[in-house]
Amino acid sequence: MLIEALVAIAIFSFAILGIVGLQATAIRAVRDADYRAKASLFADQLVGRMWADRFNVPTYALNAGVTQTCPAGGNQSGNPAIAEWLEGITDLDNPGALPGAAGLQQKVLVSADNTVTLTLCWQAPQDESPHNFTLTTQIRG
Repeated sequence: MLIEALVAIAIFSFAILGIVGLQATAIRAVRDADYRAKASLFADQLVGRMWADRFNVPTYALNAGVTQTCPAGGNQSGNPAIAEWLEGITDLDNPGALPGAAGLQQKVLVSADNTVTLTLCWQAPQDESPHNFTLTTQIRG
């Protein structure tokens, strides 16, 4: 009878460990989904600004010469709308900012036909490598 009780406790312990592991995985998945949703929101905000200023879309280009996805580095733009947008992404006092985005190069590519490709990058402290979100749209009008 004692052996049966010990086996039951061992099985129960493994079940509890499995539930704790599932909880950790669920928390990580929710955190990643939150960052992707924030990145999507930031991309939509910039595209909205571009639509409102559609005759000046080429001035929104940022880090166009960068060939890698999410390299380390800073972001500088002469366009005040891009500067404000970058501040929203990287400002750690803003609860909606993307973690680690300030140390990664964000990219806004604008082709001749006003096809815009935005790539937003972030890296949470517990992540081994950066994550990115890419949005492609064409602005006409």
